Amino acid sequence: MIQTFFIDTLDNESRSKLHEFCVDLDSRFKKEGLGDTVYNVVQELVHNAVKANLKRSYFKKNNLRMDDAESYAEGLAAFKASLGTVTDAEWKQAVHELGLRVTVEVDIDETRVLIYVENNAVMIPEEERRLRTQLARAMSGDESGAANMVEFAETYGDESEGAGLGLALVIMLIKDMGFNPEYFRVFTRGGSTVARLEFPLIADYVPIRRNWLRLKGRE
Repeated sequence: MIQTFFIDTLDNESRSKLHEFCVDLDSRFKKEGLGDTVYNVVQELVHNAVKANLKRSYFKKNNLRMDDAESYAEGLAAFKASLGTVTDAEWKQAVHELGLRVTVEVDIDETRVLIYVENNAVMIPEEERRLRTQLARAMSGDESGAANMVEFAETYGDESEGAGLGLALVIMLIKDMGFNPEYFRVFTRGGSTVARLEFPLIADYVPIRRNWLRLKGRE
C-alpha cells in the first residue's frame, strides 16, 4: 500500500493528516510506539524540507544569493528573524510562486515501512556540507535520549542553521525504537533532495542499499 501527502507548509492540517495515518501503524503491525516514532521522524524531516523551501523563497524575494558566502550568511540571519512574522498563507503563496513542494510517500507491506520525504529543490554545496557533517555527528553517538540530545546541542550547536538538532532527533528516535539508523539516507535524485527511511518489520529484512550493492557486485 502506498500513501502520498503533498505539503506546502507544515501547518496544523498537514500535521493532522500525517498523524492520523501514522498512529494506525501501531494496531496494524502490533508494534507499540511505531506510529508515534514514524510520525515524529517524518514531521521533523518535513519541517526541514519546508524550511529549506521557505529559505529559497525568502532569498529570491530579497535578491540574496545562495551561492555567495557573504550574501548567504546575511540572508540566513534575516530569514531566521522573519520566521515568526510571516503567516502560513504568505509562505504558501511564496513557495507556490517558485513551484516548490514537499512530498511524503509511505510504502507499506508486511516486511517494512518505507518512507520518502522528497523536496523538489536540490541542496547547494554549503547546505549539503552542513547536513553531512551533522548527520555524521549524530550517527557517531552510541546512546540515545534527552541527555544525549542536550550534549549534542552543547557540543555541535550551529546557530546559523538551527543547531542541526533535527537530524540528531531523527537518529535518536530511530535508535530508541530499536531500528538501525544506517537505514536512514539523504540523497539527490534528478532535481530533488530525498530523505529515505526504512523500518524493517521482519528479522531477515534486507535493506535497499544492500540489495543495490549486490546487484552492482560490490558486496
